[in-house]
Amino acid sequence: MKRIAIIMIMWTTLVQAQLDQYNQIQIDTFKFQPLDNENLKLFKNILETNNNLLGWTKYYSYLGYHKLRTKEHDSAIFYSKKAIEYFDKMKIKHPNEEMSLTYAYYSLGYIERLEELYSKSTTYLLRAFDLADKFKLEIKPYILSSLAANHLSLGNNELSLFYYQRCIKDSNYLISDQAAISAFNRLGLLYSKNYLKYRDSSLYYYHKAIKRSLGSKYKNNLSAVYGNAAEWFRASNIDSALWYYRKSVAAYKDFVYDQNSSHNKTNNYQNLYQSYIDIHENKAEIAIVHLQNMIDTMKYSVKNRNERDLISMAYENLIMAFEKEGRLYNANRTLKDQVEFEVDFNKLQMRQELEKLQLDFETKKREEEINQLKKESEQTNKILEQQRTITWSSIALGCLFLGLGGLIMRQRTTGQKMKEITLEQRLLRSQMNPHFLSNALNSGVLLMDTDKEKAKLYILRLAKLLRLTLENSRTDLVALGDEIQALQSFLELQSNFSQNFDFKIKIDPKLDQEEILIPPMLIQPLVENAIIHGISGAFERGSIIVEIVKIDTKSLLCTVKDNGQGFDGTQTIPGEHTSLSLSILKERLAIYNKKNGKPALFEINNQKNQSGAEIVFAVPYKHL
Repeated sequence: MKRIAIIMIMWTTLVQAQLDQYNQIQIDTFKFQPLDNENLKLFKNILETNNNLLGWTKYYSYLGYHKLRTKEHDSAIFYSKKAIEYFDKMKIKHPNEEMSLTYAYYSLGYIERLEELYSKSTTYLLRAFDLADKFKLEIKPYILSSLAANHLSLGNNELSLFYYQRCIKDSNYLISDQAAISAFNRLGLLYSKNYLKYRDSSLYYYHKAIKRSLGSKYKNNLSAVYGNAAEWFRASNIDSALWYYRKSVAAYKDFVYDQNSSHNKTNNYQNLYQSYIDIHENKAEIAIVHLQNMIDTMKYSVKNRNERDLISMAYENLIMAFEKEGRLYNANRTLKDQVEFEVDFNKLQMRQELEKLQLDFETKKREEEINQLKKESEQTNKILEQQRTITWSSIALGCLFLGLGGLIMRQRTTGQKMKEITLEQRLLRSQMNPHFLSNALNSGVLLMDTDKEKAKLYILRLAKLLRLTLENSRTDLVALGDEIQALQSFLELQSNFSQNFDFKIKIDPKLDQEEILIPPMLIQPLVENAIIHGISGAFERGSIIVEIVKIDTKSLLCTVKDNGQGFDGTQTIPGEHTSLSLSILKERLAIYNKKNGKPALFEINNQKNQSGAEIVFAVPYKHL
């Protein structure tokens, strides 16, 4: 027993001596290889031997990152925030401690993204990226990947594309099969959605993702890539689309569920792909049953844009199935249900964002008011105690602080109003005029009784217009060509099926419609107003002319003319939707032109040599 005790004492003394030998340089160069509980415990024991050693920020950062990797998210959040608190309390900011914060911010950003708190996640990830870039850390492309995924979920496709392109330029990032396949798939998806000019690039990245998947052990993304490639061919080549859909269904059999995989989401997409196959294999009735069941099960519990897109695709397949069966009434009814679903979802999203924005603003406002009052109280007491003779000066100083506080509050209120206007604009952009939709759908029903072929053409055109409007409403800037295409579809529907009139769209031939980006839904409200309140009261056949020419490097001049009853200065524009749309339109133009440093231009006049009104306004633009 004595020998055992002596051995234990000698071993403890030796370990203690080894711990005492550590200095700050060795702490800074300590590598967690591998990052596991054993190495973390060793590092902690070293720190506890000497209170002068700086390393607690590093310890808690890597501990939080380790908890993230082991899926213990609550612990990851706790230790990551503790690392940030330790660093904030440090009087001298040690570079090695600052570098380790990269992993704390990344862990917090990653978890917030899983909780779909994308704005908060992006804030953490940007801090992590700045540190990773400063210290040249290998984790940088993975931070970029998370940022790209955030922006894709938020609908910021241009930023998402930018970040994914940066990811695939990093050779270390491409070593991972899973990371590379995911990035290639997302790039293909982004190019197919927003950049019609680069559709070949979309297919190129899909093929890269498929080739990498087939040559690696990681197969979980293969079915999704095949499905996205099939979507690419749906509008142009049904046979190719069917081939890729069948490949996707076959690849799904190799899907291996793990904690990083969304099994339910993948299964729902597989059901959609199978329904498309069934429709084209004369099994439309089977597809109808499955699609209706999916829509009824999911449409009332949709939480995000991804689930919204899934339901929208189910509606599109269901419309296709009804048309295949010749059930045009059901197809028209399903289209109407889809419109209502999209509008309700957008309203819910905007309401939630407004509520969150208001709550954040009010919380921050109360905290700032409390802090401001504390500072003013402390400063006033100090002045009164030290110099009783400067009472009037103290009062003047207090008034100055109150004035500054009022100015700050006014600026913040203005900023809040700007944000609310922006959200309101997005909501208005995402909604088509309910009056127009109601008339359009009723026209479709009437056409089915008189001319089924014409009714089918009508439904397809209305669906195309709806898709263009919804796609354009998801981004702040759209290609001029896409906006003109949506306007053309709108005018064709109105002139051919609702109200007979002639129209022309004249575009300056020098303008590259694919390279020029403009804010969406600026022209259509004015054209709609000309139809409803202009040519509807004309004594001759109605006519609408839209002209777009280039003013300078920042603005386009747009003119909307009609041959209606004109504007005498005393008329008002009836209808809550129309007047609100025009009011918001003027505010949008004022904001955009202020950003460009240009005076706002929006004029409504009667035409000089003929009947009718003329609306002239400046449209800001950017080059792609």
